[in-house]
Amino acid sequence: MEKSNLPRVTEILRAEGLIDFSKVPQDIMERAQLFGTAVHSTTELWDKGTLNLMKLDPLLIPYLEGWKKFIKDYGISFKPDEIERQLISIKWGFKGTPDRWPIVQGKRTLIDLKSSTAMYPSTSIQTAAYQILLEENGIKVQQRWGIQLNDKGIYKIIPYTKLSDRTVFLSALNLWKWKKENL
Repeated sequence: MEKSNLPRVTEILRAEGLIDFSKVPQDIMERAQLFGTAVHSTTELWDKGTLNLMKLDPLLIPYLEGWKKFIKDYGISFKPDEIERQLISIKWGFKGTPDRWPIVQGKRTLIDLKSSTAMYPSTSIQTAAYQILLEENGIKVQQRWGIQLNDKGIYKIIPYTKLSDRTVFLSALNLWKWKKENL
């Protein structure tokens, strides 16, 4: 299967009902998505050392401050190839872009950034999918974390430890594939 035809992790989770924002008004959803993308871009540029703080929207500053505090508190430094890189799974037939996978306190840690006011249960499934991608590409993940950033400059770590998260994702992927082939 061609890389461009492979489903994305979030596409699979949405299609199988594990991510559902259908009750959120469209205009609010679009603004939240744009803001989340801006937070991701801001932290990515910061981690790569290319962020122009003079051009940064003031609304993004608290999120960046929370991210910077997290990095400092855990003594993290990033290699450029550990940041927002699209990966594919030939074995399972999907693709995705994990946010970060640095070494944190001696452990390879998969980090998924969130700027929403709530952490959704599906983030654990999403990180399990990214772990599959990283491990198929030779990167052994030892822990998965959701990092929630907010407008107060505070971060919150949500560890994901359930082994069943992997099985849930692969089940969703298989259901997605079955629907594509049969419906």
